[in-house]
Amino acid sequence: MSTPRFDDRWRAEAHRLVDMIFDHVGTVADGPVVRWAPPAEMDADPAWQIDIGGAEPSRLTELARTLAQGSIQLHHPRYVGHQVCPPFAPAILADLAIATLNQSTAVWEMSPAATTVEKKVIRWLCELAGFPDEAGGTTVSGGSAANLTALMAARARWLRNAENTGRTPVVICSAAAHYSIARAVAILGSGIRIVETPSDAEGRIDVGELALALDSMEGSDESPMAIVATAGSTAMGVFDAIARIADLRDRFRTWLHVDGAHGASVLLAPSLSALVDGIGRADSLSWDPHKMMWMPLSTSVLLVRDRSWLREAFQSDATYLFHRDRGEVDLGAMTIQCSRRADAVRLWLTLNTIGTDPFREGLEIVAATTRKFHSMLDEAEDFEPLHAPDFNILCFRWRPAGVLDADLDAAQERARRNLVESGDAWVSMATIRGMRALRVTIINPATGADDLEAILEAIRRAGARRE
Repeated sequence: MSTPRFDDRWRAEAHRLVDMIFDHVGTVADGPVVRWAPPAEMDADPAWQIDIGGAEPSRLTELARTLAQGSIQLHHPRYVGHQVCPPFAPAILADLAIATLNQSTAVWEMSPAATTVEKKVIRWLCELAGFPDEAGGTTVSGGSAANLTALMAARARWLRNAENTGRTPVVICSAAAHYSIARAVAILGSGIRIVETPSDAEGRIDVGELALALDSMEGSDESPMAIVATAGSTAMGVFDAIARIADLRDRFRTWLHVDGAHGASVLLAPSLSALVDGIGRADSLSWDPHKMMWMPLSTSVLLVRDRSWLREAFQSDATYLFHRDRGEVDLGAMTIQCSRRADAVRLWLTLNTIGTDPFREGLEIVAATTRKFHSMLDEAEDFEPLHAPDFNILCFRWRPAGVLDADLDAAQERARRNLVESGDAWVSMATIRGMRALRVTIINPATGADDLEAILEAIRRAGARRE
């Protein structure tokens, strides 16, 4: 029989693969952050074609090694780009168990252990956030899906309010909110309107402008369906004043969703948790442990203060799948997903293996490193930080001597492009107050002061190089 079995050949290959992975991560700092090649060249490279001629298990590790060498090295200490983390080792190993068992967590009968684990993980996260006993939630595919799911729950409650009959539902967020909020509103349709209020000089939602927007709806044909606050904005990593926004939620009797995909994890570090003061008052909370809890993609959750609104948002007649006599046992009854991987298991296994101290330490380290980088930029004659970091994201400009202000945007673009292609470091970009800026997300606790100095030098070299 040619079907691959769990025999000694594949056992030996599993050991080879794990050794290769640990060797790769252990030596990743010795090589480039990426071996850059343009898309057309990658597409034509024979290494990435499907070759069905292989028959030996050993081919798996060799192909995986090729894949690793051609990837962006998130474990490299000079990768400070997008908000994608270098996962912790136990979480990576947990994925092997998850894939082997392949539990589908839509219904309890197909995943009794994994369903139980997910409910325990959700309860633990709810308690960290300060949510009450009636809170609940679900794993989702990422922060975008969590934001959509939250607004579906908000709409379910809004529709139940007789005062809203005949009125237009409105979602209010900051201009700095994640693009998935506007996308979620577009998906929901049904005449829902989005209003983006201005951000203040520091990139936070202007609470005064938010109050004016809410005031303007009083007695009109519009009604606030939800307010969206952000805990760790994508561009600048800033945290909205959640407690003050919650006061407005109470006053206008609406729903408060906090997009904490990036920043909610600061709840694990007492020295940083003041950034999310008031988060326990939210009606819903997006949270991505696959960012600042160093879990592999995708480990994302949505928490809801009153879990009944999730079930109302997704109520459906599927007698072939959901069973009425099980009450709240089937997790698929409160999410858009039917095929649901047991993603919560990796967080459960990791927490039960290493506890919470490594998370706290990692959060404190990257926050301190980002503050150090801000000081270095401030002291350098040819760099300019554009804001003080709230947490671990920082935007800045390279200002080389002799370059006119009108040419600085182009200089940032050139420096970043050349830097990434060199493999010396990896930063991302953003537009801040109308200016193109370099942007770092310091997400690897292994990134140190020497790496920061090397990144600045690499930017200088990259910027000075002409095409």
